[in-house]
Amino acid sequence: MADTASQTVGRAPRTATTAALLLAGAALTAVLTAFALRGGAPRTHVAAALGLPILIGVLLFCVLARDWLARLPVRLLLAAGLIALPALAVLGPALALPHLRPLFGFRVVLALVGLGGLLWLIAVRRRWRLEGTTYLVLFAAWVCWLLITLAWAPDPAAGPRYLFLLIGLGVVGAATASAGLSARRLRWLLIGLAAVYGLSLLVGLAEAVTHVHLPTASPAYSGRSTPAAFFFNTNDFATWLALCWPFVLLLPSYRRRAGTLALVALALLATAGVLLFTGSRVSVLAIAFETLIVAVVVALRAGRWGRIAVAVLAVVALLGMGLLLAGVGGRFGASFSLSKLVGQVHSGSGSGAIRSELQTAGLRAASTRWFLGVGPGNAEVVVGRENPGFTVLNLHDWWLEVFVNGGLPALLIFLTLYLALLAAAVRVARHARDHLVRYLGLATAIALAGFSVAIIGPSTAIYFPPMAILFGLAVAVVLRARRTDGLEAAARYRRPAPAAGGPGLLDSDADAAGGRKGRSAPRRPARRDDAAVGGIR
Repeated sequence: MADTASQTVGRAPRTATTAALLLAGAALTAVLTAFALRGGAPRTHVAAALGLPILIGVLLFCVLARDWLARLPVRLLLAAGLIALPALAVLGPALALPHLRPLFGFRVVLALVGLGGLLWLIAVRRRWRLEGTTYLVLFAAWVCWLLITLAWAPDPAAGPRYLFLLIGLGVVGAATASAGLSARRLRWLLIGLAAVYGLSLLVGLAEAVTHVHLPTASPAYSGRSTPAAFFFNTNDFATWLALCWPFVLLLPSYRRRAGTLALVALALLATAGVLLFTGSRVSVLAIAFETLIVAVVVALRAGRWGRIAVAVLAVVALLGMGLLLAGVGGRFGASFSLSKLVGQVHSGSGSGAIRSELQTAGLRAASTRWFLGVGPGNAEVVVGRENPGFTVLNLHDWWLEVFVNGGLPALLIFLTLYLALLAAAVRVARHARDHLVRYLGLATAIALAGFSVAIIGPSTAIYFPPMAILFGLAVAVVLRARRTDGLEAAARYRRPAPAAGGPGLLDSDADAAGGRKGRSAPRRPARRDDAAVGGIR
């Protein structure tokens, strides 16, 4: 009887399958309609072409599958919404109706999950435990120090909004990290992010060909082939691609199938093609750095002929990137040329000069408050007041922005958080038994290494959710490694092994029964009052 009930809840009827097909058809219709709109089409028409078919599909799904949706448990719905938050954060305002831009998908789901989760916690009255407390404490210390700097900030009114955005990034990171509490939800998280990555490539290629952009893109790109996908500017889009690069490049080490190899080759070629239109030198440098690390790691694990093949491919890839940065390649090479960038710095014109002047102004602004921080959101305020002639006030360097806003204490806290996540991902890549977790640990570690370079590209990372997703994914793979490796992970990952307990908000039935297949369930009965229901527990 229980098996029949679980099958009824866990599997959708034919009506829900039909509704899902309708939803997919609506999304395809939206994409085809957007491609049909050529240059010169009003931005509201583009937004309507994307939003209305998807909205219709969602409504049809809710109506046709209402019986199936009504039978779903609240815990599963809340967990699904939490796992969907990272992908929705990348889509951002692009998933909104034309006349309701502030009310986009991420904010709606976040509000529903937050309110529903609070009501669920009140209703069930269960205790909850936190995991990943080290990273949570570091993030809380960072926020608390920024609150302290408001005492001497020149414009305290700019602080609350900046802190709100920073805490929002923390929520995205926590939602991503929560996927590590369940193998099934970790896979769904990866599927969602992979779908957004593929969709961003399609949108970027369409922008480069049709010169039509989403309403969320900067108006400066109107009528140009510069792609921005779901982001405001092309540097953010290029940085997103750079952070995704190691996960795609290492995918054949996890799934060695012909279809996977073909898909990886297609994704890498599409990424390289889109990057040519972005003109982001920093992202190319980051990808070159990540490719070099991947080549070294794979060569150390491969045999003789494997090392030769990896060496040849790495040399070809790095040589191509080097020629591109050297200015070879016509119009594309000119936009990536490092010598041109140096010339701009010396001549005092162009993007190179602007970045150089912003770095100097940022360091000067930090010195005005004894390197203790000018306050959250006040870096642009101080730079603008001291340099009235500047037309660009964003520092275009996240490391510098953290230093100027929070001073040396904030920079040390953020650097400690970054290095702790990098070291944890490396340990998972070296010691995890599960193949998927080991692949994710290695890819995340390499992406974090590339992050140190790539994050200089965006004008500011406070509006850049992929940074929080990457940090949260590092926590997720650590949590997943502790569960898949059992008690031996206590010494290996320097954390206590998770206690046995009943299923909570984010614990799957497999985890509650003992984790991986082949591990027996705990002998003592599960207790209701010690179930885990938190985000990063």
